[in-house]
Amino acid sequence: MNGGDQVALVTGATSGLGRQTALRLARRGWRVVVHGRDSGRVDRVLREVRREAADGRGEGLVADLSRTDAVHALADRALALPRLDLLVNNAGVATPNSSPRTRRVTDDGLQLEWQVNFLAAFALTLRLTPALHSAGGRVVNVSSVAQGWGRLHWDDLQLEQRFDRMTAYAQSKLALTTFTAAYARRMGGRGVTAVSLHPGMCATKMVRSTFIIAPHRAGYGAENIVRLAEREDAERINGAYFHEKRAVDPNPVSADPAVQRRLWTVGLRQSGVEDRPGGLPEDLFVA
Repeated sequence: MNGGDQVALVTGATSGLGRQTALRLARRGWRVVVHGRDSGRVDRVLREVRREAADGRGEGLVADLSRTDAVHALADRALALPRLDLLVNNAGVATPNSSPRTRRVTDDGLQLEWQVNFLAAFALTLRLTPALHSAGGRVVNVSSVAQGWGRLHWDDLQLEQRFDRMTAYAQSKLALTTFTAAYARRMGGRGVTAVSLHPGMCATKMVRSTFIIAPHRAGYGAENIVRLAEREDAERINGAYFHEKRAVDPNPVSADPAVQRRLWTVGLRQSGVEDRPGGLPEDLFVA
């Protein structure tokens, strides 16, 4: 899979990893759809993308992924594109070091990291499955090394009882990694593949405000994302988790079929996908 008339949607593409990924895809011939939550920043990066693209093409979509209705509006607009070959679920949030005990809640009443880092990617991926299926597409989910020490707090997924910023972040990234494996298993042999990765500790604004060490530039992580987007052996690596350039074993919880089914049920209920079944394979609604 490599450019041409192929279309890639990159979420969280107005800065850091997402911006660098969008620019690299544009240089390599992809028609890039830039997503962000601020229209001005989307327009700015879209101009950069169009300068990089040989044909000057590119599109922008604005949506706040901390709102369920906005996620589904974004999906509706993406489904109206002529085609969709690649979905990069890159958008993510993390509570900064400066407020480690501040639990942020969205307008939907959900913990922020959980909603943006997991539920938004869950909803977008499922809603866009018909378009990806038509194109023989793939999904690249940007996870984190934090998934390795994450835990799914089934009795308190919203962390209302005891909040810690790294607990919230690690849980959301473990959920994303688990979902990737579950989705890949369900879609295996049907023309859509999915992988997740830790792109590297890159010096993005989010990482600098959250972690102490960030040895890589954002371009390094973007190269790792693009490499997975364009690998020719997509079926062979379907469902795999990559640490930068290498496929490695993720948190063993993510491979547990019972955990995958339980998380799938939660995702369907909390993401609003159950209320918008149009065009989706029926088995995606069964845990």
